[in-house]
Amino acid sequence: MDDQPKFFTEVQRTKIQPMLAELGSAKDLDRKDWLYEKKIDGVRCVAVLAGKTELQSRTGKSITHRFPELAELYRQSGKPCVLDGEIAGVDFNTIQHRIHLDSPFRIRIARTQYPIYYYVFDILYLDGESVKQQPLITRKAILNDILAPGPYAKPLEWADSGESLFEEQKQKGLEGIMAKDKYATYLEGKRWPTWLKVKNFKEAPYYICGVTEGENERSDTFGSLILGEMVDGKLTYVGNVGSGFTHSQLSATLAALTLYKGGCPFEAKPDTDRPVKFWARPELKCEVRYLYMPFEPSAKLRFPTFRKMVS
Repeated sequence: MDDQPKFFTEVQRTKIQPMLAELGSAKDLDRKDWLYEKKIDGVRCVAVLAGKTELQSRTGKSITHRFPELAELYRQSGKPCVLDGEIAGVDFNTIQHRIHLDSPFRIRIARTQYPIYYYVFDILYLDGESVKQQPLITRKAILNDILAPGPYAKPLEWADSGESLFEEQKQKGLEGIMAKDKYATYLEGKRWPTWLKVKNFKEAPYYICGVTEGENERSDTFGSLILGEMVDGKLTYVGNVGSGFTHSQLSATLAALTLYKGGCPFEAKPDTDRPVKFWARPELKCEVRYLYMPFEPSAKLRFPTFRKMVS
């Protein structure tokens, strides 16, 4: 058999777009004929395995050079195939140290300091033929049959009920779980309700310490609120929140904050990613919904969304 079948070069040329999930909730944790997986917090990756290994990001960009330890991944597969999965480390910070590196020297060092693993949850092509129209449960069986567990990759385990799995992820402060229809087909490039992500969100109030400059339709208001919280009597920067606002909330919030203009309230000016429109005295608070992770004073809120102003 040809080690590099025709579909290998076709995949490289067309750039596969992975299937995406919609946002689910607690009511989706015990659906009949669904399966549940841990939501891996890493980098989405389509792997083309056929005599060599080609790794593509969610946008179709080649990332093979960034993860040289996966070069021999094709040897774990019994047949040429195209897989879908997530490259991750022991925590979210691990992958952050790897994903943007391009220098071979820095990649070689990071490979030792920040090891990664490829968690595979789907298969799209097998031996040159598409299996995307097969039910998910069938694709899972194919995947487990052809991909041997190895030092850098393995099929992702799944459960028939999501409640205990979600609670386990929640207790560990991890992102959440995926809920998937066992009989769903793989819809390349589409966000579809047969795949749901159930995330571990929390809500908490934070001090508003300023606003960043807005762009485009927000040029007359602001881009995001600069947030802080008191940690051991010290105001600590926890990130920005720019989503969740209606247009009227943007205008009203800006008008209210203008009355509290002042100097930077932090001991050292934080890196706010965007230019600061103005700083504010930390007297007003807002409630923010965010993805819960084990919190450290230096950590920024992940996926924050504005909920409301609070007293």
